[in-house]
Amino acid sequence: MALTLGALALGCGGGDKKPADTPQGAYPGYPQPGQPGAYPQQGQPGAYPQQGQPGAYPQQPMAGQPGMQPQPGMQPQPGMQPQPGAQPGQPAQPTNIAGIPIDPNMLGQIAAAGAAMMAPGGVGGALGGDPVESGIRAEAAKSAPNMSPEGQMAKDQLPADGHKEMLITLAGGKCYTIIGFSPAGQIKDLDLRLLAPPLYNLVAGQDGTASNTAVIGKGSNPTCPLTPFPLQYKLDIHAKNGGGQFGVQVFSKNK
Repeated sequence: MALTLGALALGCGGGDKKPADTPQGAYPGYPQPGQPGAYPQQGQPGAYPQQGQPGAYPQQPMAGQPGMQPQPGMQPQPGMQPQPGAQPGQPAQPTNIAGIPIDPNMLGQIAAAGAAMMAPGGVGGALGGDPVESGIRAEAAKSAPNMSPEGQMAKDQLPADGHKEMLITLAGGKCYTIIGFSPAGQIKDLDLRLLAPPLYNLVAGQDGTASNTAVIGKGSNPTCPLTPFPLQYKLDIHAKNGGGQFGVQVFSKNK
């Protein structure tokens, strides 16, 4: 009986026993520093090497630090060639004149037009038409205002000091201007004389200039026949100086 009570007393007293104190900063279940199996601390054998210490992992040098290689310029990609200028077959690049881009093709066209203007025939050559017709139209704008061409234009050639004659019909009730023209460099002095019927020995009108352009009835002084019915007049065309092509056109308007 005494033995049984002693055993019970020992069993109850064992329930109040405290566990051993855990060191401060330690976590249950993890090995503590200095104990077998613990993680190595800095400065202790087996610890991971720090920067600057023997055995430390080397750092990659930053840009601008010794050991960095300077980057050369961008290399052209394979198959890409530098463009020194316009390649064959490509359109010409615009040219800047006073800051304004101008197409070189347009410059060529302007130069060609200027050369055509300087060539014999002048305006006619530049327009791509007949120089004789162009010259007569230009003169008509000044010398035969508000008039219309009457009949076909007569065109021919004359040697130096040569003559040509043609018949033209003039009617009463109308006023007329007659224009003759020779391209530059050909007949230098073209003369026109209008001879009245029936014998054609009376001069009804005459050009008074000494150039490659001849006009009878110019501007505000047109030729206005007094006859009440149409009459045929004779026109004498004379190359006083030089020879070459010429043309003559009659213009008219109602009185």
